[in-house]
Amino acid sequence: MKKILRFLKCKDVDEVVTKIKSYEINEELEQFKELMTTIAKGNIGKKDLATVKGKTELLNYLRSDIGFKNTEEFKIIYLSSSNRLIGDETLFRGTIDRSVVYPRLIVERALKYPTKGIIFAHNHPSGDLKPSRKDIELTHELKDLLEILDIKLLDHIIISDEDYFSFYDNGLIEH
Repeated sequence: MKKILRFLKCKDVDEVVTKIKSYEINEELEQFKELMTTIAKGNIGKKDLATVKGKTELLNYLRSDIGFKNTEEFKIIYLSSSNRLIGDETLFRGTIDRSVVYPRLIVERALKYPTKGIIFAHNHPSGDLKPSRKDIELTHELKDLLEILDIKLLDHIIISDEDYFSFYDNGLIEH
């Protein structure tokens, strides 16, 4: 219940009811309805990558998986040659403002799957989504390394509980 309240940015159920009553029919209300449906079906906190079919669904999944974490986590999403999601895992966990990423482990894990594409994602618990110089350098280093293995880095997403930054959308990764 605490996770749900934090997701809704409410301190208690009464505040949730007040927020719902203040919503007009808009995108936020639709997202809330989807969340309530997920909770009612008992799927809250369960990973179901097969249902993630587009960027919006991917971002919602990442937001619910690592967007609320108090420490930084680095996640890898593995895709097939047809860009079908075939797996994901959180490889590195860190502190409130950094995690150590080991390229060798990323390569080892990528070769365990029939991977043709990869998306990196990590959270910034501070909410500041601007990539650090280290984030940018690491992303380019990993992109070059994966290309040697014929694996394409499709994006690197920095996520928080409210928003995201896409390296691809912002021109920091080219396909």
